[in-house]
Amino acid sequence: MNRNVRADNVEFTVKASEDLILTGSERSIIRVPANNMYSCLMQKTQRFSSLFRHYSKHHGLPRESLDFFFMSLLDPEESPESVHLQKNDIIQVRHRRDAPLLMTPKVTDDDFFQAMKRMLNSSLNSDVVLKVGPNEDILRAHKCILTTRCEVFRCMFPAEGKSGLVMKESEENAVIIRDHSPDMVAKLLEFIYTNRVQDLAKLSANQLIDLLSLGEQYLMRPLKELCEIHAKELITNETCTKLLSAAEKFNASFLKDSCVKHIVENMAVLIDDDIFCQEIEQNPTLALILLRAQHAHPTGEPAAKRRRLSMPPSDDFDDYE
Repeated sequence: MNRNVRADNVEFTVKASEDLILTGSERSIIRVPANNMYSCLMQKTQRFSSLFRHYSKHHGLPRESLDFFFMSLLDPEESPESVHLQKNDIIQVRHRRDAPLLMTPKVTDDDFFQAMKRMLNSSLNSDVVLKVGPNEDILRAHKCILTTRCEVFRCMFPAEGKSGLVMKESEENAVIIRDHSPDMVAKLLEFIYTNRVQDLAKLSANQLIDLLSLGEQYLMRPLKELCEIHAKELITNETCTKLLSAAEKFNASFLKDSCVKHIVENMAVLIDDDIFCQEIEQNPTLALILLRAQHAHPTGEPAAKRRRLSMPPSDDFDDYE
């Protein structure tokens, strides 16, 4: 240290608190080893920015890669006097730490839907039973959920004190559903409780048709639309007439249009399929739908190559206009 220091100057030491390394894509060099002591002299009112610039340049390090600390992180606009730096004090220098990333809280409704599904599966505080199928398999549910989400159930279980016809289901707290499978009624309940159906893509065409019919019967339009979307992926030459018939029966326009499109595009193959022709001939409604579709979008095939279906007389179509 210089003993002849002016009163307006201050001597101090800059200590490397860790190895100060110059890093590149190919190699790294230790410019200043840990605990290295570097003597400095500054005017008491001189800004620390000059120290930061001098130290980094002297040691061959990028200025923006270093942070300097005394009692706390030093600001370039501060001075020895402003931080009360005295003779022989030590300023620490280290690599600048990347600012921690602020994690945005994840706001999701998944917890709510999982809780609703647990509520359905546990039957905790359930107050109504659904007797499903020929064996009357029991599914338990909550009237408050059913009536809030489904208009049909709301009619079955009117609010207490509401005048009008009291339905049998309301008196017995039981709903009889004979024409559907317990598995698909469970899917209906899952949708009512959680607004989604897990593993819907794994259902077969017959299962989706059953669930589609439940959506129609219980006026659950969003459930119907989900079934239509997934049923579209199952349209093949083997399933097209079955799905088209279901779409027509249960007012599923998207699925209906998808089936018609598939049949029209594959008519050259389907017209020689005995099973397809038999199914169409047995269902005049489907035959009329396809005739109209072919008229609107002709295939362009020569008439001699088309096999004629044994269509019923035109009078049979009068009821389907």
